[in-house]
Amino acid sequence: MELILSMSIFFVIITMIFVAVAVFLPEWMGITGKKAKKIIEEQQSTHSEQHSASSDESKADDDQKH
Repeated sequence: MELILSMSIFFVIITMIFVAVAVFLPEWMGITGKKAKKIIEEQQSTHSEQHSASSDESKADDDQKH
């Protein structure tokens, strides 16, 4: 009986630690947190700007060829 009680307490403590880490440091758990979402948005905006710039350059090259 003591073993079951001690294992249950251990399980509850480990679960509480896991939940605390998941809430305060979600990237450690593989969860997309606020920081990761901000970085993803920055990368998407940078990628779209680069894509539009390369499209403008290709249009300019096409105009020069004709």
